[in-house]
Amino acid sequence: MVVFASEQLWPNILGLVHWHKHEGGVKDLCIYYTNDPVRSKQPAERLAAFASKVFPTIRVHRPESPGGTLPQDVLQQITAWQKELPNRRWIINATGGLKLMFYGAVQAKELPNTEVVYGELSGEWFRWKKTTDGEQFESLTIDRSETDYIPVCYLVQAQSGMAFGRAWECAKPEKLPIVELVRSGIEQDWDWPQMFACIGRPSETQAGFLFEKFVAAVLLELGIQHVDLNAKLGEGNGQSVQEIDVIANYRGRILIFDCKLRVKSEEGRRVEPLAVQIRQAAAIRRDIGGIGAKLLMIRPGRPFREQEKLLARELGVDILDRSATLNFFREVSRFCGVPGELPESLQRAQELLDSAKSQGYQEAFAKSAFLGGSSGGEPRSVVIRLENHLNKYMEETGQDWAIYHMGKRYFIYYNIPPKLHNNACIKQLQQILNPVAEIQGIWVSKNGNKGLAQLALKVDNRKLKQFLSQYGGKTLLE
Repeated sequence: MVVFASEQLWPNILGLVHWHKHEGGVKDLCIYYTNDPVRSKQPAERLAAFASKVFPTIRVHRPESPGGTLPQDVLQQITAWQKELPNRRWIINATGGLKLMFYGAVQAKELPNTEVVYGELSGEWFRWKKTTDGEQFESLTIDRSETDYIPVCYLVQAQSGMAFGRAWECAKPEKLPIVELVRSGIEQDWDWPQMFACIGRPSETQAGFLFEKFVAAVLLELGIQHVDLNAKLGEGNGQSVQEIDVIANYRGRILIFDCKLRVKSEEGRRVEPLAVQIRQAAAIRRDIGGIGAKLLMIRPGRPFREQEKLLARELGVDILDRSATLNFFREVSRFCGVPGELPESLQRAQELLDSAKSQGYQEAFAKSAFLGGSSGGEPRSVVIRLENHLNKYMEETGQDWAIYHMGKRYFIYYNIPPKLHNNACIKQLQQILNPVAEIQGIWVSKNGNKGLAQLALKVDNRKLKQFLSQYGGKTLLE
């Protein structure tokens, strides 16, 4: 087999695994590289090391000096290898390299016992070869999951210039009773040490690390074979140059999970602002796993603003913020690309979250700093301006209303649209809330953009939450 070393080694790795497994095995791997140190020469070294580690019986061949980038340079080297290694069937993997190099590789189909293959990043593969009837071109089906048995660290060290030659230290995840943890989390208000104690696994570990163990255990439940936890790339002197919370190998991709139980009030003081975290995540994704890798930022205690979501999309970073936590297991499965329905255990866990949502819960896995994290813009006082917190809540949830209670009294606070009179607002709100409450005692702000009214409940607190859950994240006034 002949391959071209480039920045993206996944097609070379997948092709090597496939042909070694399915079509008679691979005895010799010939790696063509150019004098570009970053895009070709160093990847050739990493691919050679990977092949020797995973397939020790395969003999790896590299030219003593870099090859050229012209078609004739490529064809000349392939011809030289075939003379050096006679009586073989040849697979020329033309994926990678420059366009002129690709043209030289395609010309090699004219050589005896030789066919040329090419893989797109989308997963499609094609084959050219000469037959007695002329040239034959056809598509190939190569299952991306063929690489699922390979340890994550081997794939990272092949793909990443940073990881190559460095020690990889990690913990292996353990299976956890996901359903019991979720049930306990709902009951314990997501106190992670208390949750682990409830399932008989008390731990002094910080909540954030327990959450990472939970995420890794979810991946195992999804059927993902190779998952590493708290992975570190070390220099051998106790110092690490890169740390990854959870990382997995699944269906021809590196999946990276950046898990943080952080709230907005911590950013800029204890940790970097969210926009900086997104850019850092994008750089890690590209270096650790290449262009085909995926990275999911999980922030249960943090809502992403629209500009932050846009930045993440532009940089190829997936996000799972507070607004998506009640759909957690479906979202993680979708991100990983797991086909079919959720496994039975995760389906039951998801149903617990669905039930919590129907009862009025708006977040899971973390307790966001609501009253303690208001951006009201004034110093703390003996008189609390509650509307600052309510306005923040409405902004983050995308609602134009908020209902709160003090003791046994319930109130609805709402935005009055510019072209709508408060009487019309009250009429609309009463129509919506009629099954559960009567509106009483109305107050309107001086500039006429905010309203407040007391509610006389017709139902208990639990039924009120269940009723309001259908309107979560929605506006009530047009």
